Amino acid sequence: MRLIVMCVFLLLFVFVPPLYAQDSYREFERGLNLSDSQKNQMEGIKRKYSDEWRSLKNGSMQRRLELNDMNRGPGYSRDRADRVQRELEGIEVQRRQLYHQYRDEVGRALNEQQRERYEQFMGQERRRGPTPIRPGIRPNMQKRDGR
Repeated sequence: MRLIVMCVFLLLFVFVPPLYAQDSYREFERGLNLSDSQKNQMEGIKRKYSDEWRSLKNGSMQRRLELNDMNRGPGYSRDRADRVQRELEGIEVQRRQLYHQYRDEVGRALNEQQRERYEQFMGQERRRGPTPIRPGIRPNMQKRDGR
């Protein structure tokens, strides 16, 4: 039970954006002085991507948990672990592509000055935010099979 609670806490820490980031983005967006038309466009863009983003996050989380369970349990299969790892890497590629599509659409909804401020803000947030877990790094698997 304790392990489950720790895993849930870890997953929430890794995948849920910090509240300060949510608030800072909202404040930043208000500071862009968007027109009503731009506000509507931005909301539409967010809605367009939110379900797919959530689905990819959930798929990534499931694969990570599956890898974690494989590393602990008996009957470890290197082939199965490699397959799940490749799936996880594919999900991460899809997440990056989706993020770039989202940013491109947001950029098209803004005027030049707003776009420059948006790019600057996003760069600052990336540098300030936590480093995501990278696919391909398999510390538990390395311990398990010696690679």
